[in-house]
Amino acid sequence: MEAFAILLAAGKGTRMKSELPKVLHPVGGIPMVGRLVDKLESMPISRIMVVIGHRGELVQAYLGTRVTFVEQTKQLGTAHAVLQTEHLLRNRCGSTLVLTGDTPLIRQSTIERLLAAQRANSCSGVVLTAVIHDPTGYGRIIRDPLNGEVIDIIEEKDATPEQKRINEINTGIFCFDNESLFRALPAISNNNAQHEFYLTDIVKVMSQTGISGGLRFEAIVLEDPTEVMGINTPEQLEEANRAFYARMGIFA
Repeated sequence: MEAFAILLAAGKGTRMKSELPKVLHPVGGIPMVGRLVDKLESMPISRIMVVIGHRGELVQAYLGTRVTFVEQTKQLGTAHAVLQTEHLLRNRCGSTLVLTGDTPLIRQSTIERLLAAQRANSCSGVVLTAVIHDPTGYGRIIRDPLNGEVIDIIEEKDATPEQKRINEINTGIFCFDNESLFRALPAISNNNAQHEFYLTDIVKVMSQTGISGGLRFEAIVLEDPTEVMGINTPEQLEEANRAFYARMGIFA
């Protein structure tokens, strides 16, 4: 069975205070998106697609022919970004990884574990989650109180006070059954605080529309949240570099 990967790299990254696309800022001396592509190239992935937007020509110049580029001309949300690959992937049988281009610390073994879980359970999708002390700013994982199944992901701006107390968060990294993914994407709406098409809404859409065919939406809880630490500011970039060198045993 084939596997595909979509890297989301279209964001402006305005809080980085740089003209350089966020995903080209280096962690451990290598641009973030380059570290992710390195890991994916070491896996049996049939096609790696990178969704570009703001100053995408710089990302293209850096990655060259290693990947297939798809442009998101308008920043309408993560579901809209993934939908830009439809002409390449629709009706293809297999598993599709979706990763954010600013998570260079994720281990290849974690990506492999995510892919293996989707295949082994033949589920409609698997989301990578983490349990953290301060979940402020992250989407919250909503589980069925009876069986623990993931039934929704709520972005913080749309969460109730009770939901904001949940400490299990969405990392933005998924693995889907490819055909289920592209059947569900058009049903996602932008009826939310940001007026964006959230990929996180796909959990609810798959369940409510029957697209999942009764299959569960699974979750893998990450043991080391530093693998997916957010990199949105120069300070967080410094923190990610410290974490990278600490992992390498180099305490710079």
